[in-house]
Amino acid sequence: METAHALREPQLARPESTSDEPPGSDRPIQRLARATGLLYLVLAVFGMFSPMVLESLVVPGDAQATADSILGSRWLFGSSLVTWLAIVVVDVAISVTFYLLLRPVSHTLSLLAAALRLVYSAVLAAVLLNLFDAFRLLTGAQGAAGLGEQQRQTMALAALDTFSAGFLLALVLFGVHLLTLGSLLHRSRYVPRVFGALLVAAGVGYIADSLAGLFIADHGGLVSAVLLTPAVVGELGLTAWLLLRGVTVPRPVTRQAG
Repeated sequence: METAHALREPQLARPESTSDEPPGSDRPIQRLARATGLLYLVLAVFGMFSPMVLESLVVPGDAQATADSILGSRWLFGSSLVTWLAIVVVDVAISVTFYLLLRPVSHTLSLLAAALRLVYSAVLAAVLLNLFDAFRLLTGAQGAAGLGEQQRQTMALAALDTFSAGFLLALVLFGVHLLTLGSLLHRSRYVPRVFGALLVAAGVGYIADSLAGLFIADHGGLVSAVLLTPAVVGELGLTAWLLLRGVTVPRPVTRQAG
C-alpha cells in the first residue's frame, strides 16, 4: 500500500476530494497520528514536571542552599532525572512517527525535521550527564568521597548551571525543528493550518528565548512568557487534535477511463 501511495503522491488532491479507496484504508495513518498525539501528551506532562522540579530546587548563585534543597527533596530530584531520560526517549519516538506521518508531504523536509529533533535529543541526553554529576556530588557517591563538602556543593552548582546552558542550546535546535515541522503541517492539510502557523511561531519563540537566556543576564519574566505562548498553545492544541480527531488524509486523484 505504501508503494502505491508513493507512486500516486504527486497527484494528491485536497483533503475534501474523494476516491474509490475501500473504507478503512487510512486506518494505519490514523493510528500513527493518534500514537504521535499520545507521545506528545506524555512529553507535555514530563516536559512540565522535570524543569519545574529543577527550577524549584536550584537557588541561583547559592551552592549551599541548592545542596540543602536537593538533599531535602532527594526523591523528587531523583524522579526528575528519570523523567528527563523519558523525555529523550519520547522525543526520539516522536521524531520517527512524525517522519512516517509527513513523509508523503515532503520526504526531504520530513527527514530534515526528524534529523533536527534527533540532534536535539542527543544534545539533551549529553547535557543530562551534568544533572547526574550534581546528584552524585551532593549525595557523596563513589568518586566524590575525597572532596570537601563545600567543594562538592560548588561543583554541583556548576554542573547544574552547565546543564541549564546546554538545555538552552538544545532548545535552539528544537526551535529550528519546529520551523520545519510547522511548515510541513501547514502544507500537509492533515490538521487545520493554524497549527502549522503556531508551530512556526513557536519555533521562532524558542530560538529567540533560548538565545536571550544564553546571552542576556536575568532574561525571563513577561518577555519569555510572550515568546513561548505560541509553543504552549500550538503544541498542546496539536496534541489534543491528533488524539481526538486524528488527521484528514488527502485522497489521490483518480482518472476516469474514457
